[in-house]
Amino acid sequence: MNRITWIDNLRGLSILAIIFLHSTIAVHNNAGHFTAFSSLLNEMLAPVRLGLMFFVSGLFVDAGLRKGLGPFFNNKVRSILYPFVVWVVVYGGLKILFSSMANTPQSPMNIILSHLTGGGDMTWFLHSLFIFFIVIIFARHLPFLLVFGICMALSWALPAIDPDGVFASFDNSHINKSLYLFVFFYLGDYVVRKQVDIAEKVQHGPTLLISVASFALLSCLNIFVLDRHSQALLSPLALLSVPFFVWIALKLKSELVYYIGVNSIVFYLSHYLAIQFFSKIVKFESPSAWVNDLKFISAFLVALALPWTLCLMRKRGWFNFLFTMKKPSKPLAAKPV
Repeated sequence: MNRITWIDNLRGLSILAIIFLHSTIAVHNNAGHFTAFSSLLNEMLAPVRLGLMFFVSGLFVDAGLRKGLGPFFNNKVRSILYPFVVWVVVYGGLKILFSSMANTPQSPMNIILSHLTGGGDMTWFLHSLFIFFIVIIFARHLPFLLVFGICMALSWALPAIDPDGVFASFDNSHINKSLYLFVFFYLGDYVVRKQVDIAEKVQHGPTLLISVASFALLSCLNIFVLDRHSQALLSPLALLSVPFFVWIALKLKSELVYYIGVNSIVFYLSHYLAIQFFSKIVKFESPSAWVNDLKFISAFLVALALPWTLCLMRKRGWFNFLFTMKKPSKPLAAKPV
């Protein structure tokens, strides 16, 4: 299938926003002269940062189902469930290792259970995405407003997981978060099913103007009024903001963003490994804003360098097993003249 540039750009922008957030966390939110900017940008993007990734994934539901349920399930097992299991071993194993060195170690069983139930570092995305691809088979036959209402009500009303329970994780509201994000995924599929040319729609002034205004209001409410536990209340504005980011992706001319979008699973899954090791090694604190600038920039570059290196290695046929069960397609041999 031919790649669509704006889709890869949108995916790349979402991944870059996530890497930027994690780089900020790696330096304990002390990014030197960048601190105010990074805090503002991370808060502004919080309601849509992950939603854009799920929206892009939803765009491919219809094409997958047209091939039949058998090939559809087989593809999701090989491209989503398989790397989920691989990276549960990677991140879960590292967490068990680091925890054993801590003063208050976590139970290995708790760590494993939290990953397998969608509460693990980074792996939660694949956990939710696999479930979404199953649920959408039934949900796509329901009206948009019904799906939206149910997801938002449950996202807002469900209690967080007991922090003292065996399923506790770094984010005990991850089920609420997944319900919130499912609507973005549903929207992506809805746009394709209704044959809405969103790339053409966002070129019109009224659509773009409404979307920009929605994102501006969303950002103000998220920063100044509501806390993150009330994020579900912002979901209508978050969904209306999607066309604005599609427009940005259409206009963007960046080889870096496009490359990250094309190799999104590598950058998403592996960048946090670099972030974890960076935060373990670079522990010193400095009163100098310039030193903290350097730490932040270094964290960001390291988070890009590891997945970039893995992408180059994958081209040589190495480490592909970390990301998919699919074998890379072989180039067609040239026919003799």
